[in-house]
Amino acid sequence: MTPKRLTFEFVREFEDIYSLGGGHITAALCSCSPPILFDPGVSAFGPLYLRELARRVSNTDNLILALSHTHFDHCGAAAYLKRKIPSAQIVTSQRGADILKRPNAVELIRKLNAEYEQEMADELAGEDVTFTALEATLKLSDGNAIRLNGGRICIAYETPGHTRDSLTYFFPDTGIAFVGDAAGGLDLGFIHSPYLVSFADYLASIDKIQSLNPRAICIPHNGILIGDDVPRYLNEAKAAAIEYKDIIVRYLDMYRGDQEKVVERITAEEYDAVTEHIQKRQPFILNLRAKVAAVAAWLENRKKGEIDGNE
Repeated sequence: MTPKRLTFEFVREFEDIYSLGGGHITAALCSCSPPILFDPGVSAFGPLYLRELARRVSNTDNLILALSHTHFDHCGAAAYLKRKIPSAQIVTSQRGADILKRPNAVELIRKLNAEYEQEMADELAGEDVTFTALEATLKLSDGNAIRLNGGRICIAYETPGHTRDSLTYFFPDTGIAFVGDAAGGLDLGFIHSPYLVSFADYLASIDKIQSLNPRAICIPHNGILIGDDVPRYLNEAKAAAIEYKDIIVRYLDMYRGDQEKVVERITAEEYDAVTEHIQKRQPFILNLRAKVAAVAAWLENRKKGEIDGNE
């Protein structure tokens, strides 16, 4: 059965949050004091983010670069912005802070960003946007807050499943949440379900976001959802995750547990058979391998009776 296509009305701006684009431009800006730039993504867009900051905030001193997680398309421009704005603060989870300093992780982030840098070489002439290791200024755990001027706070909640280091940021005064990839994203009418480390944790994280009763959610690859679209999206995201898990389970059974054959089959059906994509092919396959492995681990845990297999 072909999944139903979904329609949501994404906006670029809601109260003091502005989404800079969507697609590969994952950043969103909160014009609080100091300002927060969430998920300054692909390195090649660093100069764009710098221009948007100049346009939209009067003072970038102590700018907060808040990372939902440390994938290349969410943290890639952080190093460039830190070089341009030395007072900028890097905020992430403890796991994320460790990743940002790990040589092999830094090299992978640099490598995955390089394709975008090459494509935009003419626009980047004279700009060094290379990703380098970063030292986190603030390392957040579940329930920790970023304290802002005027008594405002932005609370971090651990929402793993997509990655182990994933955080959701929530403003209790406005009810706005920046969820990173913890609840997936809309791609060509379908909600993409990127549970790269744990299917069960991914579902639990969507439940956690729902429990906040957000008035608006900022989804990096799409934009901002408000009103009735918020609970509808989160419900559909959970349903899509379960449906995609069922597809992987069926293929794992068909190919007798051969994960690479499952990856090849889904890549042919989902990527090679269509022309429009948010992701490049290499990251798509890397993520798909991780999803298939996560579902295989979920199946194994279910067999051992360690999890409830009702989803």
